[in-house]
Amino acid sequence: MKAAVYKEKGVLAVEEMPSPSPHEGELLVRVTYCGICGTDLHNYSCGIPAPGSVLGHEWCGVVAELGDGVRGFHVGDRVMYHPYGGPGAVAAGEASSRNLRLNPRAIYSAPARRGAYADYITTAASRVARIPDGVSDKAAACLEPLVAAIHAVRLGNLKVSDTVAFIGAGPIALFMIQRVKQAGARAVYVSEISPARAAKATELGADRVFNPLKQDIVEEIVGLTGGRGPDIVYECAAAKGTLDQACRLVAVDGRVTCLAVYQETITLDPLDWYMMQPEIKFTTNRASTPFDWEIAAEALSKRTIDVETVITNIIALDEMQDTFQALLNPATNTMLRVLVKP
Repeated sequence: MKAAVYKEKGVLAVEEMPSPSPHEGELLVRVTYCGICGTDLHNYSCGIPAPGSVLGHEWCGVVAELGDGVRGFHVGDRVMYHPYGGPGAVAAGEASSRNLRLNPRAIYSAPARRGAYADYITTAASRVARIPDGVSDKAAACLEPLVAAIHAVRLGNLKVSDTVAFIGAGPIALFMIQRVKQAGARAVYVSEISPARAAKATELGADRVFNPLKQDIVEEIVGLTGGRGPDIVYECAAAKGTLDQACRLVAVDGRVTCLAVYQETITLDPLDWYMMQPEIKFTTNRASTPFDWEIAAEALSKRTIDVETVITNIIALDEMQDTFQALLNPATNTMLRVLVKP
């Protein structure tokens, strides 16, 4: 089979490798689509994965072979990555990995991993769910980032008539904009340097979108909120200074939720915002719960969040190197969510 193999910092190469075989309790899945995740971009650009790794974890596909002992699946079933196996597969109250102290650098630099930027992937049958009738393969490949969006909205503890700001409008933020509007946000403001992302944010319901390279977003958004600042700020950019900017922007007693993945040390300047006496509630967004996956799968089935509108490009494996490089410069690229079709 063919796979996009991580070679070294900033380098992917399409190579032939043996097709995997499913072990007991596993499925062999022919990958239909795999979304390009921001985490993969960070790891690729910072040289974190072990050479020889195949990245990609936002995937869907078709069952090609059953391992011994697998029940409930058939060859030809459409499936999507779902670590809890779908509704009813996890006992109520079962803990997720939130209580484990995980080191992402150690995880990604461990012996070569085999992800879904490839023709085939093997996976435990307990970690996939069937794609519901009426849900397209493209939408199914968006389940994992939609889960991140759902979880982040819940972490922000949104209340009806809260004002919300987003720093960065990548695919997850674009899903979130739709959700917070549905949940009764009074206004949604966005800071984004990419014209394509800014336009899509406006299309999906943002009240105002600002370019932080041309405007002072703290001054602009605080002014629009009568000097108070937004009740919730979602930091989705991971750019230098954006977390500090979120703390300067948020209202007194407001909430800052950080979805961004920082690969380098950042600086905070508390004196710039501490003297305003903000009682900031700060959370980060990594873990998710079975309930988040349940709600996200339901949103796909009921189409309450339009994930396909964010998909702009479908590429082949041999286009990945150039696409990764382009995605690393959001100011100039016009892509939003990109799916790889092996």
